[in-house]
Amino acid sequence: MPPAKKSGKSGKLSRKQLQQLKEYGELDPLNSINDDRDLDDLVSKALGRSGYGSFTGKLRAGKNSRDTGKGHTRSSLAKPQRNSRPDAYSRLLKSLETTTSSTPVSRKSVVSDEDENMEENDDEATLDSASGDSENDDMQSASDVDEKEYGVDEVDEDELESEVEEPIPEDLDATSDVKEVFEAYDYMEGHYADVDSEQMHKKLSAVTNKEYEQTVVEDAALGSMVVCNVAGEGAKPANPRPLKQKLVKPFHKLNKTGDFTDFQRGLFGWFDQYRDVVYAGRSLANEDEITTAYALHAMNHVMKAKDHEHKNNSKLAKAHASGSDAGELRDRGFTRPRVLIVVPFRNCAYRLIEKLLKLVSAEQEMNSTRFAKEYGPDEEEERKHNANKRKPEDFQRTFAGNIDDSFRIGVQLHYKSVKLYVDFYRADIIIASPIGLRMTTGAESGDRKDFDFLSSVEMVIVDQCDVLLMQNWDHVSHLFNHMNLTPKKDHGCDFSRVRSWFLDGMAQYRRQTILISEHMTPEVQAMFNNNCRSIEGKVRIKPTYTGAVDNVVTQVSQIFKRVSVRRLASANDDRFSNFVEQTLPDLEKSMMNNKHTVIFASSYFDFVRIRNHCKDKGYIFAAISEYSTKSEAMRARMKFFDGELQFILYSERAHFYHRYPIKGIHHLVFYSLPDHPHYYSEMVNLMLTSNDTVSADQLSCTVFYSKFDQLKLERIVGSRLVAQLLSGERSQFTFA
Repeated sequence: MPPAKKSGKSGKLSRKQLQQLKEYGELDPLNSINDDRDLDDLVSKALGRSGYGSFTGKLRAGKNSRDTGKGHTRSSLAKPQRNSRPDAYSRLLKSLETTTSSTPVSRKSVVSDEDENMEENDDEATLDSASGDSENDDMQSASDVDEKEYGVDEVDEDELESEVEEPIPEDLDATSDVKEVFEAYDYMEGHYADVDSEQMHKKLSAVTNKEYEQTVVEDAALGSMVVCNVAGEGAKPANPRPLKQKLVKPFHKLNKTGDFTDFQRGLFGWFDQYRDVVYAGRSLANEDEITTAYALHAMNHVMKAKDHEHKNNSKLAKAHASGSDAGELRDRGFTRPRVLIVVPFRNCAYRLIEKLLKLVSAEQEMNSTRFAKEYGPDEEEERKHNANKRKPEDFQRTFAGNIDDSFRIGVQLHYKSVKLYVDFYRADIIIASPIGLRMTTGAESGDRKDFDFLSSVEMVIVDQCDVLLMQNWDHVSHLFNHMNLTPKKDHGCDFSRVRSWFLDGMAQYRRQTILISEHMTPEVQAMFNNNCRSIEGKVRIKPTYTGAVDNVVTQVSQIFKRVSVRRLASANDDRFSNFVEQTLPDLEKSMMNNKHTVIFASSYFDFVRIRNHCKDKGYIFAAISEYSTKSEAMRARMKFFDGELQFILYSERAHFYHRYPIKGIHHLVFYSLPDHPHYYSEMVNLMLTSNDTVSADQLSCTVFYSKFDQLKLERIVGSRLVAQLLSGERSQFTFA
C-alpha cells in the first residue's frame, strides 16, 4: 500500500485516511513492517482495531519476526464480529502472506502441521518443568469437556483465558531433561503418579505392616519431630519452587511477612512432600501462620490437579480430531471433591474461606454476600464478644463471631471465578464441621446414607483437634471410617479417567492427612497411628513443654499422687475405686470444717460417674457441666461461696465453654488432669483471686494421675520432670 497523501491545500485528511486512522490508529498499518516493530504485534493491533479480535497465529522465524528461542510464536484468530470489514481484512491477510511467505491463512487457524507438532511438544515440556507452576494453554478449549463431566455450572468461554507459560530454562530445552527435574522435585506428581513399580509395592507393604523407620529430628522453628520414613526413603530435598506462579503474588500479599516465615517454611515443606502430618503446637501466636500454610497447600494442590486434567482433556481433543489414540490418561477419582477441611465453628470456616478467596484472586466470587451473612459476625455476636472481654484471650478468640458448629459448604473453582454453596459432587473443596458432615452421611442405622462424595478425597485437613475433642470426637472417627470407600453410585463418572489405585481400593494410601491441634492427645495419637497411611511416610511434631506449674502464682502446695492401675482397659475403674475408697472419705472429713472444695473432672463420663455416686451417698453438692444453664451455674456458685454446699463437681467442658470464675475455693481436687494445660494454672490461680482473707496454709491442691496420663502430665509438669513422676520410686510429689 503506497504512503497516504494529504488531500487539499489545507492539509486535511481524506475520508479514506480518516477511516484508516479510526481502524488502525495510523495512516498505513503495513508501512512499518521493515521497522523495528514486530510483524505479529503490528498485525494483531490492526486486526484488533478493525473488529476482528487479536492475531495470535504462528509466524515463521525470520528477519522481522520475534526470536523466541523456539522458532515460532503461539497464535490463533478470533472469530470476526458483525461490524467487520472484509475488504480491509483481505488486504491485511494478502500482505501477511506476501511478507512472511507462509502457508495461506485460514479463519480458524494459521498453524502449520510442523509448528503444531512443535507446539504440542513444547506444551508437554513446559508442563513437566521443574517449577511445576505453569498454566495449561489449552484450558479454554478443554473447559467445556471438564464442566460437562463434572456437572459444573456453565461458564462463558469468553470468561476463560490462559496464563502465559513460563519459558523453559536454556539448559533444560529437552523434554526429557525437564521431565526428569520436574519429577525429582514436584512431590505431587510422584505421589499421585498412576504407576505400578517395585518401589511402590515396597512402600505399600511397609505402610500396611506399619514398618516405619523412625528418626527424631530437632528443629529450631518447629520443635521436636518424629519422622517416619518408609521403604528406605530418607530425607527429601525441599522443592525449590513448590507453588504455582499464579499463587505467589496473592500469597505474599496475604501473608503478613510477605514470603514464608521460618516456621511456615518448615511446616509447608512437610506438607509439600505429601506426608501425613500431625502438628501439636498450635497457639494464638502461630494460628494465622498455620491456617495460611495449609490453605495455600490445599489451593496449590487443587490448581495443579485441575491443570493436569485440562492438559489431558486437550490431548484427548487433539487425538479425537486427528483420529489417533491418546493412550490411557488417568487423572481423577470417582467424584470431584479433592480436599476436605474440617473445622469446629463457622467463624473458623469464615476466616479460612476468606484466605482461600484471597489466594485465588478470582474476578468473580459467586454467593459471597450470602456467605458473609451466614458465616460472618453480626451485631448480636459482636455484643456477646464485647461482653467476654474479661475472659482469657484464647476464649475470646475461639468464641468470637459465629460459633454455630453445624455447617457444611462446597467451594467450586473456575478459571476466573469461585462459587460457594455448590453441591458436594460439584465441589473441589469441602469445608465442614464434624456434626455437619455427620448430618449428611447419616447415622449407622439410618436409611439416608450418602458418603460417596468422600470416596476420592486426596487431602483431608483437620484443624483445632483440641476443640473438636470438646465437641464430639466420635463424629471425626466416623468421618475417617467412611472416607475413600468405593462409591455405591457412579455419579456420572468416566471410569476410563479414574486412577487405578482408586479402582483397586488403595486410595487411603495416597490420601494425605494433616491434623492440627494445640496439644497431643490419645485420640489424636490413635488417629495418627491408625488412619494416617500415606505411602510417603508421616511426621509427628510436638513442642517441648516447660510446664503449666510455672504459671501458677498462688502460694499453695500442689500434691501430685500417682494412682496404681493394672492395665489400660481397667484404668478408669481403678481410678474411680481409689477416689471413692480413699480420697472421698478424706474430703468428707475435711468438709466438716471447710466446705469450699472443687472437684475437677476432665472426662464427661467420669463427671457423670462421680455425680451419680455422690447423689446416692447423699452429699450436698452442685454439678456444673457444659449442659448446665447460666442460671443454674450462678446459683451453684453463690451457694458455694456462702458455704451452703459441701463441694462443686466441675467438668472441663464447662470450663471450656464458659470459663466460670468460681470464687471461694479452698481445696482443689483434680480427679483427672485437664487436656488443656492452661486450665490447670487458671483453676489454681482462682484460689488466689477469691481468698483475700485466707492464708496460704489453709489452701490445698491435689492432683491424681496414672502412668497412662503421660501426655497430660508432660504439659502440666514439663518435659524434663515427666519421666520422674511416671516411673519414680515415690508415688507422691509436691510442688510449691
